[in-house]
Amino acid sequence: MNQGRPVWIAEGASRRGSSHERTGAPNQDAYAVERVGACVVAAVADGHGGRRYVRSQVGSRLAVRLSMELGAELLSVRRPDASSAAHSLPGRLVPAWRAAVDEHYALHPLTAEEVEKAGDGPLDPAILYGATLIVAFAAGDVVAVAQIGDGSALGAAPQRVEHLVPGDDRLVANETTSLCLPTALADFRWGTAYFGDGSAILLSTDGYGNSFASEGWEDEVMADLVNELGAHGFEEVAGALDSWAADSAAVGGDDVTLVLLSRLPESPRRRRSAWLATGALAALAVTTATAVGLAARGATPDPRETPIMVATTPTGTSPTSSTASTASTPTGLPTTGVPATSAGATPTPSGAGTTKTKSTTSKATTTKATTTKAPGTRSTGTPTTTAPPVQSSLPSPPSPTTKPKGARS
Repeated sequence: MNQGRPVWIAEGASRRGSSHERTGAPNQDAYAVERVGACVVAAVADGHGGRRYVRSQVGSRLAVRLSMELGAELLSVRRPDASSAAHSLPGRLVPAWRAAVDEHYALHPLTAEEVEKAGDGPLDPAILYGATLIVAFAAGDVVAVAQIGDGSALGAAPQRVEHLVPGDDRLVANETTSLCLPTALADFRWGTAYFGDGSAILLSTDGYGNSFASEGWEDEVMADLVNELGAHGFEEVAGALDSWAADSAAVGGDDVTLVLLSRLPESPRRRRSAWLATGALAALAVTTATAVGLAARGATPDPRETPIMVATTPTGTSPTSSTASTASTPTGLPTTGVPATSAGATPTPSGAGTTKTKSTTSKATTTKATTTKAPGTRSTGTPTTTAPPVQSSLPSPPSPTTKPKGARS
């Protein structure tokens, strides 16, 4: 039991972009979430779409898998610290990811088609698997995030929206940092914030943000999410993630992956039950101690000698549950899913980023066919008025090389 501790939950969804469906390219995004006691670790990764990144979908899967393994280990302590976990992760993950890439490359030599796509000349195997990564840790009232590359990590509560990780001035036009670069460890950024019950944390690959016409889509989307969570609850909102990802993937053309985290409020009934149970056990302890004292001493014990019962939290960690998804199929939810978290202090970035071609697709107005209102507005020109949600029955390293992420059209 995690009596007295807030509980975090998370869910995610991923869809292949319409441009990838037309060309037959796989979904190069991946995500995973894992529950560790009352805490959560969550990750989203985006494999690069350029021709030479012929195994970026494998690189993104390796990144989220290792994030779950190492993240769960960092949170499996008596007093989980989300911020410490987020800052410790990159130093362990970057070498682990490169080792996993080397192992996969050794076991699976390039096919003739992959050699043709990757091009001639010497090539660092890691380049073939290039991907960005966002990992969030949630424990207590703290959300901490470690991020390399593009994508978004956003947090919101009523009347409050914030970017959880500082920006990177190098991520302009078609440039991004990446796990495949020699400067990967120095290129990570961190952030830490505090959130209470009913808050919304959203991790997303860049395909989601690129599907919006408005530059300020973050404020609208996160305000909508907080309202939807309050009106419908986490389960129903999480159930709509897949349709939202599908709409964005169809409009923007790129793969879209979303992971939503929220902290469950402790119900008054549960608090009352816990209080009554503690009171009853305390009364029993006092009665028993009094009886023993009378039998042993023949008199009523002094009040200062009466044992006082103190409620304690078990020191063991609850069984870990997890789900992961690479969303490699063009339709439907990813084969498996998982829960999530977010994180603060940034090293001085160095080096240039990697090239990625942004979408030139116009954003047409779309309507979400779900019981909850889709967050944000995707349109050109004057935004349309969104109807109220339908109420349901539920309440200085070397300079890196540039690398295209692929056209989104």
